[in-house]
Amino acid sequence: MNLKKVLLGSFLCLSIPTFSKVEIKILEPLRFNYLNTRQLTSDKLQATGVIQITADKEDIGKKLTFDFPKTGLMTNRKKWVKIEKYHLELPEKEMIITQETENIKFFALLDRNDLTKGEKPEITEGIYTGYVPIIISEYDKEQ
Repeated sequence: MNLKKVLLGSFLCLSIPTFSKVEIKILEPLRFNYLNTRQLTSDKLQATGVIQITADKEDIGKKLTFDFPKTGLMTNRKKWVKIEKYHLELPEKEMIITQETENIKFFALLDRNDLTKGEKPEITEGIYTGYVPIIISEYDKEQ
């Protein structure tokens, strides 16, 4: 009876899988620089944020894909503005993990006319920030 417990325990120890972990967090939220409505010249404005990906050595070679919502919102705590489009610095919205820590920039575009719709400059000016739900899919290493 005691031998059976020892054998069962050793088989359980040998069959415990090791799990690695990919951690993804927003290092910097979407943020415009301080906007002065008198200095706007472009039709489109771009906010920038940074995603940090931390992986174990066993995860190097795995594929990640990113998906964003079609639209979103940002605020300066006085006014909400609608984001037209989100995108990454990666052209295909996908990447292969090549390092233990990687930073990826992501962007949000908005129309300048949505920002300056006749409000007073005190309401429109300021630091706009926003968070965006990002759907990230993880795929196993390519063999």
